[in-house]
Amino acid sequence: MMPKSRSYEQELMGYLQDSERAVAYLNAALEEGEEELFLVALQNVVKASGKGADWFEQLENVQPDSADRTAHQLFMLLKELRLGLKPMEFPKVVS
Repeated sequence: MMPKSRSYEQELMGYLQDSERAVAYLNAALEEGEEELFLVALQNVVKASGKGADWFEQLENVQPDSADRTAHQLFMLLKELRLGLKPMEFPKVVS
């Protein structure tokens, strides 16, 4: 009997359930510098947390007329996922 294998998505969802790994995953996506890639990474972290599409829909409806909607959405998302931000460390350039 062949052992059952898990799909890439199943492995990723399991990996991202750990908050430290989720933060590292998001930081890696940020380092790439592409907004679309970061949004996909963020969606994966939300999916792994079990919040799902319904939660994203609720987030879309938060303060629709507010000028700072994006910042508010990010705040709510990080709060719900129980994640925080910390400064990225860059190597010091010796001149």
